[in-house]
Amino acid sequence: MAAAAALGTGPDGIVVTADEVLSEAAQRLPPDVRATALEEPRNVATLANDIATKRALAAEAEKLQLDKDPSVALQLRLARERVLAEARLARIDGQGPDRAALEKAALAEYRADPQKFATPEQVRVRHILVDQRRCDAEGLIGRLLEQARAPGADFGALARDNSDDPASAKRGGDLGFIGRGKMDREFEKAAFALASPGDLSGVVRTSSGFHVIRLEERKPAGREPFEKVRDSMVEDLASREIRNRRRLATEAIAKGIQLDQEAISAFAKQRR
Repeated sequence: MAAAAALGTGPDGIVVTADEVLSEAAQRLPPDVRATALEEPRNVATLANDIATKRALAAEAEKLQLDKDPSVALQLRLARERVLAEARLARIDGQGPDRAALEKAALAEYRADPQKFATPEQVRVRHILVDQRRCDAEGLIGRLLEQARAPGADFGALARDNSDDPASAKRGGDLGFIGRGKMDREFEKAAFALASPGDLSGVVRTSSGFHVIRLEERKPAGREPFEKVRDSMVEDLASREIRNRRRLATEAIAKGIQLDQEAISAFAKQRR
């Protein structure tokens, strides 16, 4: 389909094109959902219908000479200036910084500030929780601990069938990796005290109830590899470069602007 293909028509010869729908989508839809949204015919139809409706209303307004109204004329001029200003800024942005140069700058930044990319020690654990409000909660958690210690015990199955933490119970009690300062202090103390995968804690009491914790994996403190953070760093550096280009351009223009502070103060005073 050609970019300028007509997607619909309206009264008085109104035509809505694909280009216009794409432009409307760019204004109304976030970039991360725009492409998939335009794959749905009903979404495209909604955008096309909105454009046609607005165009018809605008045509009626012109017939009524509403564009001659001073306040409407002012808004039209400001809207035109906004569009042109954004177009100029987009031209200032250009094609964006060179990828190779950005990767080189990212690597230099990565090496210059290693602490910025430090990762703390983490443990991946499973747990079984028995709510302290349950009848004989301590007795039940004790029996579950005995079952978990039995040779060949399936801790995941025990958690799915018995844990009062529904979110983790569906995953066999798996809480994923946790770092220090993220959990109840007693829970954290017991979890980080476990030495080897498969080790079990004793009964741990927290404000949530009684737990049995099983260590799955330890991840020592270290640093995120550059390959893992490179793309996000490059994206950040590119954004910074474009913001800097815009800042320099607007600052150069600002040097030629002279504001009447007395008039500004009088304007503000009138609105108090």
